[in-house]
Amino acid sequence: MQIGMDRLQQLKELFDKQPDDSFLKYALALEYLKRGEEERAEQYFRSIVEHDPTYLAVYYAYGQWLETKGRQAEAADMYAKGIQQAMLQGDDRTLRELKTALAAVADINS
Repeated sequence: MQIGMDRLQQLKELFDKQPDDSFLKYALALEYLKRGEEERAEQYFRSIVEHDPTYLAVYYAYGQWLETKGRQAEAADMYAKGIQQAMLQGDDRTLRELKTALAAVADINS
């Protein structure tokens, strides 16, 4: 990576070398969100969920973004999928976060 390169460019170069790396996809999604390129961000979020469902960080971030778009049912589904994965992995902290997020969406919808 060259000095002076912006973060997005650095991530893209790394991703070109490691296109299956879920962390890089996640970082790209977050970077695109920061830049307002939401469709691109969602593509990376979706790719992680489809190709690496064990990558827990995606469920909370994707769910939160879906909520901001008024897509509460999809957000709830994302949190529920994340809860299943967190239970399988024994990740109690992530499990609590996702359950809290799911409960908040359920309260909004009731």
